Amino acid sequence: MIRTLKIAALIFGAVILQIAWISRISIFGSKPDLPLALVVAIALLRGPFYGEVVGFVSGMFYDLLSNGPLLGVQAFSRVLIGYGVGFIRWRLYSDNFITQLASGFIATVVHKFITLIHLSLLFTDTQFVNIRFTGLLVAAISNSILVVVVFWILKRFVKNEI
Repeated sequence: MIRTLKIAALIFGAVILQIAWISRISIFGSKPDLPLALVVAIALLRGPFYGEVVGFVSGMFYDLLSNGPLLGVQAFSRVLIGYGVGFIRWRLYSDNFITQLASGFIATVVHKFITLIHLSLLFTDTQFVNIRFTGLLVAAISNSILVVVVFWILKRFVKNEI
């Protein structure tokens, strides 16, 4: 019960920080994604089940609080990412800095791609959105660094409790 409350507090705090403060930070037109970094970090620490649960809950919170066009797009993408990163946890050494950076980079690219495909399939009357590769690259790099920071904060302070 206490573990569930701690994870819920982490998710809610990450989504609130993202919407209230981090979404105002722009690095060359791209914004870091704290809830996505939390999903990747928890999936690396605890495995695919926790990655899926945190991905679904953080995605639903994000969709509900951000007034997005549809409910569930973020949740769907983050569930797939949480499972995928948690699945590779047992094949790679998750405490490795390179694994964390690569997981954050790939998770960001996959998240953007899944969201783009999902929205373009739902809204067929609009044209396929042009991808700004420089913006995607900057977002992937900033999220990779954010994953490393979140991973080490979680590992240092709350690993045994979550």
